[in-house]
Amino acid sequence: MARSYSEKTIKLLFGSASRCAYPECPEPLVFKDRGRLTVVAQVAHIRSEMPNGPRHELNYDPALLNSFENLLLLCGKHHPPVDQHESVYAVEELEEWKAAQTAQTGRVLPASELPEIIAGLEKVAHAQERRAALRSTWESFTAAALPFLDHAQGATSRDASHLNEQVVRDRRAFNVAIAAVLREGPPGMVELAVAVRDCCDALIRHANIYGPGWIAWRALDEANPRPSLGKAPAVGLAQYQLGALIQAVSGGGPAPEAVYLEAEAALQEVEGLTAAHVHDLLEDASRPESRRTAVDDLNAARESFYEALEQFEKAALAHLASAP
Repeated sequence: MARSYSEKTIKLLFGSASRCAYPECPEPLVFKDRGRLTVVAQVAHIRSEMPNGPRHELNYDPALLNSFENLLLLCGKHHPPVDQHESVYAVEELEEWKAAQTAQTGRVLPASELPEIIAGLEKVAHAQERRAALRSTWESFTAAALPFLDHAQGATSRDASHLNEQVVRDRRAFNVAIAAVLREGPPGMVELAVAVRDCCDALIRHANIYGPGWIAWRALDEANPRPSLGKAPAVGLAQYQLGALIQAVSGGGPAPEAVYLEAEAALQEVEGLTAAHVHDLLEDASRPESRRTAVDDLNAARESFYEALEQFEKAALAHLASAP
């Protein structure tokens, strides 16, 4: 903010420069419109005053961070890349820009113009902070939505209980993220965020129905201690009996008790399977819909999610580009 800099520093900055410090950029720093000054300059730090900021130097004198020596003036087009891509804009290069900028023909600021300059900088800084806050909101929303893709099939879970904990925790984080969008976003962004939320809800429903089964099938596949020698007999028999159970219910009727009990007995012989895994495998195999249907449902939910999130991200970039 402009209030972080002394009046002397502002006078020196605007008194020693007439255009943006970015090489060959012709943008003026201030111009008059209908007799009033309009400030388009942004005060940029060569070394950030924030420990996690661009080009922060631990041993740089803190008293100089907001001084004339560590500041240069950039236009709104060139300030963001200089700070967002710090790895390609080194301190040494910015100091060269600074030297070139101070060699420009500046002007002594009349005392009457200084309040307008300060007010203009305040407005520019407020707009920067607003855009940064919006960017954080949009990025947090995307980050909070992405975990549902893995959790829809229990990809990172050990068991059904752990899957439920993951979904509940991530839903809580997502609720915070979407609340920020509802609070900060214009109607168009809110509408797109709601579409993403609906897709996340569809993924949650899939996780609740099929997630425990995905985890249990993975546990069964991993139960063979010596995969190089082929499947352990118990694992092979269990998979065979589950296949028989799936086939028995494929016509839409209930699972025959004898087939169900045979599958249950075979699963209980597999080392490493918990009682919960056995239960979830039997539940999954007894479903009237096929596993192909479950996969198709998941793929459709994923495609809808990706499309909704892509629309949200495109709108977020456009909104940031046009934000005042």
